[in-house]
Amino acid sequence: MIRRLFWVGVGVAVTVVVIRKGRQVVARYTPEAVSERAAAAVDDAGMRLGRMARTFRSEFTTARAEREAELMASLRGELQDHQR
Repeated sequence: MIRRLFWVGVGVAVTVVVIRKGRQVVARYTPEAVSERAAAAVDDAGMRLGRMARTFRSEFTTARAEREAELMASLRGELQDHQR
């Protein structure tokens, strides 16, 4: 699971770098109107990525809490069985 989180982090970092460099290239080589449209598209992609990251974190936190509760209940059940 740590490996997955690591690679998600790497993907986010690469995306941020690509977006920043892409904005620089767009600003350098295109007319103003096209540049504005491209910047808006990049901003939209960034917002979608942020939304996906928040959704992932929310779902992950919920699933982790549920699994922790299951494991704790299982552990408590096993401890009670051994004490009898």
